[in-house]
Order: sequence, then C-alpha cells, then structure tokens
Amino acid sequence: MEGEMGKVLKRMLATMLSLTFVVSAIGCSNSTTAKNEKGRYVEERYELPSNTYIQSMVKLDDGKIAIIAYNEEGKLTSFISEDGGKTLTESTIELPKEEGKETAVMSSTYLSDGRIILSYYFMEPFNEDSVTLDGTITEGEVAEGDSETTDDNIKEEWVYEEPEYKYAIIENGGTITDIDLGNNTENEHEMMYGGPQQLASAANGDIFYSNGMGEVITQIDGETFEEKNIFSSDDYINSFLLVGDSLIICGFDSIIEFDINTGKEIGNLEELEKETIKSQTSYYPSFINSGSKDKLYYYNVNGLFAYDMESKKVSQLIDGALSSFGMTDMYLMAFIEKENDEFLAAFNDWTNNEVTLINYKYDAEIASVPDQQIRVYSLLENDAIRQAISAYAKAHPDIYIKYEIGLSWDNGVTESDALKTLNTEIMAGNGPDIILLDGLEAESYIEKGLLEDLSDVISPMVDNDEIFKNIADAYTVDEKIYQFPTSFRFPMLVGNKDTINSVTDFKSLVELTKKLASESDNRVFSDYYSPKGLLYALYYLYGNNWLNSDKTINVDEISNFFTLTKEMYDAIDANYQKYIESMNDKYQMDTNKDSNFSVDSEEGIADKNEVDENYEDVSNVYELQYYLSPSIYADSFLMDEPVSLMYGSLDGTYGYSSLITALLNDTKLDYKVLSRGDEKIFIPSNVIGINAKSENKDAAKEILKEMLSEKSKDNMMYSQGLTVNKKSLKNQFELEKSEYYEPEFDETTNHYTQGSMIFIDENGKEKEIKQLWPNEEDVNKLIGEIESLQVAPVMNRVLLVEVAKQFNEFATGNITLDDAMNTIVDNLDLYLSE
Repeated sequence: MEGEMGKVLKRMLATMLSLTFVVSAIGCSNSTTAKNEKGRYVEERYELPSNTYIQSMVKLDDGKIAIIAYNEEGKLTSFISEDGGKTLTESTIELPKEEGKETAVMSSTYLSDGRIILSYYFMEPFNEDSVTLDGTITEGEVAEGDSETTDDNIKEEWVYEEPEYKYAIIENGGTITDIDLGNNTENEHEMMYGGPQQLASAANGDIFYSNGMGEVITQIDGETFEEKNIFSSDDYINSFLLVGDSLIICGFDSIIEFDINTGKEIGNLEELEKETIKSQTSYYPSFINSGSKDKLYYYNVNGLFAYDMESKKVSQLIDGALSSFGMTDMYLMAFIEKENDEFLAAFNDWTNNEVTLINYKYDAEIASVPDQQIRVYSLLENDAIRQAISAYAKAHPDIYIKYEIGLSWDNGVTESDALKTLNTEIMAGNGPDIILLDGLEAESYIEKGLLEDLSDVISPMVDNDEIFKNIADAYTVDEKIYQFPTSFRFPMLVGNKDTINSVTDFKSLVELTKKLASESDNRVFSDYYSPKGLLYALYYLYGNNWLNSDKTINVDEISNFFTLTKEMYDAIDANYQKYIESMNDKYQMDTNKDSNFSVDSEEGIADKNEVDENYEDVSNVYELQYYLSPSIYADSFLMDEPVSLMYGSLDGTYGYSSLITALLNDTKLDYKVLSRGDEKIFIPSNVIGINAKSENKDAAKEILKEMLSEKSKDNMMYSQGLTVNKKSLKNQFELEKSEYYEPEFDETTNHYTQGSMIFIDENGKEKEIKQLWPNEEDVNKLIGEIESLQVAPVMNRVLLVEVAKQFNEFATGNITLDDAMNTIVDNLDLYLSE
C-alpha cells in the first residue's frame, strides 16, 4: 500500500505539471539544433467572432469543418467552413423546446454526416432577483407550486433536484428527433454527473460516449441508436479516442485498443504507454480526438506528438517553444487533422479572454529553430518562469527560449550532479542566460562575480512606484542588485488577540503552544506537523544562526533549537493524539486507521523508502518548496472544528481574503506579524538572476521585466505569493463588475462578498459563511504591513536538509541530542569547508 502511495504522489505531481505548459524541458546541457536545419510547423490565426466559446469541432465526410459554439449572445450556434477554417458561415441551432422552460445544453457535437447530437434538459427560467447567494427565495418571489407570497416562503430553502436529461438528433434540415440514448444501458451509474459524457462519432458513423464515473464507454448505432458494445477497463477511464476502426481507452496506467466492429480488445499500446504514462514519465499527456484514420495525437508540456497506429512509433510534430502549445495562457479546446498534414486547433486564450482559431502548416524552407536562443534554468519546474517565458516568446517569435530543468522525476540526475553541472557551465562561460536562484547558493555566485547587476531594470520600476522599495532595498548591495524575487510571503500568527500578544520570540511561541496543548482538547494548530514539517515551518524565523561567521556549525544554537522545537513538537503531538481520541469518542471513529495523514505528515511529504536517490532528491526539493512556510487560510477558524492558533505565512490575495473573513466574523481573532528579533522578514520566491557572462543580457532583462510587470502577476492569486509589483497587487483586489455580474455588498461589514462557504455542523445543520473580499482600507493596511518588511532570509538547503533529517531522528527518540549534533558536524564538515 505504501508503494502505491508513492506512485500516486508521483502521478499527481506529473498531472499537475501537465496542466501548465513549459516551453522546453530538457537536461542542463549545451546541445542545440544545427542552424542549417530547416522545416517546422508555422501558425496562421483565423478570424473567429468575438466572445465565441467552442464546444466541439469536427471534420465532416464532405471535407467541411463544422464547429458548435456559444456566440456572444450566449446562444448555441454552428459554424461551417469550406476552406479549412479560414472563413466561417454562422447559423443558429434550433433547440428542443418546452413551453415555459429554458433549454440547457450539456454537450453537443456534429456527427460526420452533418447531423448534430446533443444532451440537454429543460429548466425553469432564471430570475436573478428571486434567489439569493445563500440559496433562499427572497420576499416578493413565490416558490414553484405556491399561489401567493406568504411568510413561509420568504426564506424558504431552495432544494436542488437532478434534472431529467434528454438526448436528441438534429437532422441536416433542422428536424429534431428525441432519442433514448441514456436508457440503452443497464449501468446504474450511467445517468450520474449529467448523463453521457464526451459524445463522439466514429468513422463508421457509430456514436460513442462515456459515463460520468469513468467506468465504461458505450457504442451505439448511428442510425438506429441501439446499443452495440460496452467497453470497460480495469483502470479508471480518463478519456477515449477514435482512430479509424479503433477505440482507444486512456487510463492512468494503461492505453488499450479495441476493435469497434467486433467489440473485442486488441491489446495495450505498449510503446505509447512507455512514451507517455509509465512511472518514469514526468509529463502526463492530454490525448486528442482529431478525426484521424491512422494517427493518435497527444500533447504535453513539450508540444504536439503523433503516434502512428501502423508503425507504432511516436514522433514530435510541433515544439511547444515555437508555438501556442507552449503558451501557459493558451488552453487547447479542440483539434482536428486536415488534408496535407495540416491541423486546425482552437485555443482558449486566457490572457485576452477569447478563443483563438489557429491553423498549422508545415513550412520546409523556414529554419527549424531561430538563430537567437536564450537559455533559462531552474532546479525544478516553475510556473511563474514558464508564464513569463510564454509571454515573451509570444511577442518575440524570432527568439528560441530553451527552458532547462535540473531535477525531474525521470532524468536520473541527483541534486548534487545537477548543481555541479550548472556550476561548471557557469564558470566556463557556457551557463544559462537566466537562472532561477531558489534553492541555489546565490551569495556564492555574487562573490565570484557571476551574476549581472539588475539595478537598471529594478531601479526605474522603484522610482515609478511599481515595485515595493523596501523589497528592492533588501537586495541592494553596494548600490547594485544581483538577484530579485517576483513574489514573497511574510510570517504571521493568527488566534485569540489576547493570546497571541504573548508571543515575542521562539521561546514564547513554544511556551504558548505547550500551554494551549495542555488546557484544551482543541487542536493547537490547524495542521498536524511531522518533526520535519515543523522544523521546516520554523526555519526562516528561528533557524538563521546555525552557522558561525567562519561557516562552521554553531552547535550551541542548533542544540538549543532542537530542544525548543522538540518541546513544541511533543506538545503538538500529545495534543493531536488527545484530539483524535475525542473525535473517536464523538463519532465512533476507528483508531486503528491511519488518521495522521496531512500535508505536513511524513506520508504527505513523500514515501521515501519507495524511491531511489534521485527521486529522494526531487522529493527533498519539493518538501522545501511547499513546506518551508505553510500557508494560512484563517477562515478555517470559523468551521465546526475549532483550533487555537494558525502559524505560517500570508501567501496571496485569497489568503488575505480568508484572513479578513475570519477577523470580521469573529472579533476575538487577530493576527500578529512575526519578526526575527528586531528584523521583520519576508520570504522570497522566484528569485531571478542573470548570468554575468551571458551574450543575451538585454533579452534576459526584458524577460525579467515581463516577470515583474503589472500584467504578468494579475492572475497569480492562488498560493503563489504576494507580488512585488505594487500596482499589480492593488489590481488583484479589484472586483470585476459588468452588466452581467454585480458582486453582493454586505452593508454590515462594508465589504463585498465572493460567494459562501457552506458546511455541516456537528448537529447535522447546514451553516453558511460569506466570504468577504478586502476593501480599500484592508488593502492599504496590507500594503503598510508589506512596506515595513526589511530582510529576506537566506536558505542554505544542504544545511537545512541535514539538520531536518537529524531532528526527525532525535524527535522520534532514535538518537540522542549529542548524537544528532555529532552527525550534523560529521556530515557537513567537508561541504562547509569547500
């Protein structure tokens, strides 16, 4: 079971990495494409009516391209193209009707013969004034079935009822015929989650669909609509594809081919599985229904790939670094194979809030890779740097940006080897142009003169009040800036205002933890910390003095840190066990089950016994990335399972909204910004440096400007840190309003709301908490807190990982304090002397 947990964690990480495109992920090396090589796919954008949202796109038997989309008015419409997508003829789709009802379409697609199949249901006309955000019927509106307004229906609970899903075929002439698509199967789950999903048409005219449970694929006759075959897999079905006479079922661990004429399984596509979903693969693929007769297409972070069904070989067709496939703000919605090896793709362009239709055609005369190349390096994949690279690449198609990643789940490289390779290249003058310094020893690079001065980029932005001046001051050395973060957090403690005021240093935090743990059955903290997780969380504030000025181990300071941290851990652990016992008594839980899984437990960090050395290195780096400064979401105080304290950091605008919601709903709560002695610290992330020996400094600085710009950070609101761009930070708190949407204003608190949190209390009653959005006064207070921050602590990852490893042994009683200190000194002596 533990081995399976490790596999699941790796797969989850791989899946997350596939959701956002990296420009080009390769090992750190100097290999480049020969300049004389020619030929690549080029993009041509076709015009599409504004505010169009594409639902499906297919190539018809007569060669025309047919698109179903919602138009600007929100009506379902069709677009037909006779020239490969260059020009489109639009016509409204007449939908099934029922008097007094509106028609809601769940899914729809063209069949290859030009007919349309759709799933839909009828609903009551929506009246935006009749239902409040908390789901109740307001005064003056009558609930369905009532003849008049009474006191009983002024706050009547609105109850959701599953609609009756229907299915229809729209003939070429517009005739609508209802079909019993959903009633053809005996599978009891078939009608859940909106009935049949992912409607698709095969080359023989049959219709295929999946159920919402990821269990089966059903094949029905395209003329009689009678069921022909049901296909299943031992694996969860993520998606299915139709290629010629084959059905391909794609799961987490398998890709299986079936014959649609016989209904029989042909077998696994083993070569494709090796290339895409097996355990050593970092990038989880997204498979595409393209209408091809002999090729299966998929894309991942590196671009577009084709699997030939006959030769069973995979080839890369389009490089993500040179196309919209590599743009983090472009989401593929539909894709079809055209004649002459051309493709038509529909992307949702998040930046410009529009759908873009792009044709791909191979040009044999153009250079396969532009002559000018910029190399960007990070130890781990990083979304912020991908975002900036994508934006720059879009504006500069004549520049090839190569994104190099030091550590991944499948490259077999240890952290030590990755850093040695990087350092060797930098010293030799062959290193990357841009370096993400998170986790690297930036001070060593600065001392050796290997990083470029960035003050010509940063200073003008400070002068224009774009970037927080205090953040820039923290990185200024002799009037020069050699590294700079794009985002940051700052540490805080949230709890009862009288309680948290007692915390002035590490010892007082430990004493408060012990006091609360002994006085209450409530959890002290919202998360249960493992020994390592707790140490990581405390490091930036209280682990800054582990080294002497001569770079030797300060044994006394680490010993004192271990003693205090163990006292804190023991109190938290005892408190947590008492909490589990009380929950067991309350809900008759099974105490033999593992209830110790959380984001900070050992299982949550990694199953290290199941991974080899380079996997352990990657796991260690991810631990530090995600657990060094745990995020605080203070509205958890308002839930039914109370806690005494929250310790961690404010990580973004939604974290601050959560804090404001908690403070306004419970006036006993408050927060305290924690300091390190007299220093108010901030925790930097996405720290950028530019190679002083780079031949592309100007272009590298333009990318840095993009990363620091107001535009690039406007959408980074979830757990990625507060932006250093002051204007962007203010923009993130601006609520979107339009003629279609006006957020609710809560006059009691003088705040707009952003929906509600609903939970069931211990008595089984539903409770609602309105999520309040920070107002101007709140934002100004936050900016004031930010402008008081002074110091960016420096992390020594090698030291931290070793100290954390030994503390885990000490805290769990496996070694003594003296043994832990001796081991740390012995293991780090050589490293610290270099």
